Amino acid sequence: MSNPIYQPNFKSVGATSFLITILFGLGLLFAPVNVQAAVSAGKLPSLAGLAEKLSPAVVNISTETKVETSSRGEFPGFPGDLWNEFFRRFHEGPFRRNPRGGMRPQPRPQNMGSGFLVTDNGLVLTNNHVVENASKITVRFKDKRKRNAKVVGRDPQTDIALLQVETKPGDKFTAVKLGDSEKLRVGDWVMAIGNPFGLSHTVTAGIVSAKGRVIGSSRFDNFIQTDASINPGNSGGPLFDLNGNVVGINTAIFSRGGGNIGIGFAIPINMAKKLLPQLRKGVVTRGFLGVSIQPVNESLAKELGLKDTEGALVSNVIENAPAKKAGIKRGDVIVSINEKKIENPRQLSLTAADLNPGSTAKVGIVRDGKKHEVKIQVGKLPGSSEELTKAAKPALQKKLGIEGQNLTPEIRKKIGVKSKNGVVISNVLPDSPAAIAGLRRGDVIVEANRKTISNTEQLREALKKGENKGNLLVIERQGTTFYVALEGKG
Repeated sequence: MSNPIYQPNFKSVGATSFLITILFGLGLLFAPVNVQAAVSAGKLPSLAGLAEKLSPAVVNISTETKVETSSRGEFPGFPGDLWNEFFRRFHEGPFRRNPRGGMRPQPRPQNMGSGFLVTDNGLVLTNNHVVENASKITVRFKDKRKRNAKVVGRDPQTDIALLQVETKPGDKFTAVKLGDSEKLRVGDWVMAIGNPFGLSHTVTAGIVSAKGRVIGSSRFDNFIQTDASINPGNSGGPLFDLNGNVVGINTAIFSRGGGNIGIGFAIPINMAKKLLPQLRKGVVTRGFLGVSIQPVNESLAKELGLKDTEGALVSNVIENAPAKKAGIKRGDVIVSINEKKIENPRQLSLTAADLNPGSTAKVGIVRDGKKHEVKIQVGKLPGSSEELTKAAKPALQKKLGIEGQNLTPEIRKKIGVKSKNGVVISNVLPDSPAAIAGLRRGDVIVEANRKTISNTEQLREALKKGENKGNLLVIERQGTTFYVALEGKG
């Protein structure tokens, strides 16, 4: 029987629904193989020697998990939808009907994925989703040994987990060598070994198709894309370079039906190396500045008087957060942290997360066209949600294609915003500047042309400033604030 597949969500790509399938399993280790000469000579190298030496470091990970269902066999939170239908197909078997109604949960073994040894005393890296909620974890080696394992530490944000295999007298483990994913180039050959569909220690190869991919799994997305064939059962397994170094942890694929179509994603091993010391202690902490950020497009750069679109625009500053205490303001553009250049919001998120809570960071900003440097005492990123504070509301201006009204307590409660003052957009005219900029009914205008807005009169006055050159608005939508540049006269 084939392994169940963990499928967290559906993504639309063009007119076709693609499934981001989180995989289970894959592995390898390293071996000194002189492949560069063969590549230079125009000959494809054999991977046989490499695979033979790396396979002992790859493990198959299976778990047992108790899952509660209702009397209809549905899973909590997925009543009657595609999610429920999917999970029901794979999980119906291990449940027995309860005479009093409902279903009685039983442990179900699941060949969920792969992992790889990073130390000779039995520490194994894998994906968090492979072992999450597991009541029992079993690790199987290529030489048929089977050992129980326990979670040492895990990080759902990056989908990385560290396990400790229970050892017996005489146990010896072969560990992999962790490489440098920053040195990978698009077009480099890579190899994977794993457990696709329960086929233990399957070897596949391909190239690095792209780097720095964002697939929407978390704010820390920075995936390596590869066409090496990886399938359900490969999650948590290593991606190797041709020197036998692990350069990634295989995690997800784009797929129409759950199988490989040549688009797979791996977590860069450098990300895992940074987290390993904290995973050993069982807790991962990240730096926290306390700002909401957005990209700088050409329209915003023009309105803000910037020379280019590099950096991360601060769209909101959380009260009592480190950035607020250091004097960071909405409208500032963060261009560096500790002299490391920041080119976009994703890079800022990754860089800030690497800061040590309690340390002092030098943050370079551009404010009103001038560069400044502020020192921020880094906070600790809240573990659960992003706790980003809000701040704004919309207004009324027919020339821009928006109609609105003052925010009242009743409207505020109905649309679920936290701002107490502002202008709520009640209508957006088709093909208007507001429609082109992406404004929607229910958006709240909080600020216009750098003026705080409490009512429609203040909005009208603020928009006069942009009669001849356009307008810069701050919008609150679903608890998040962001800038919008509107072309056209106010």
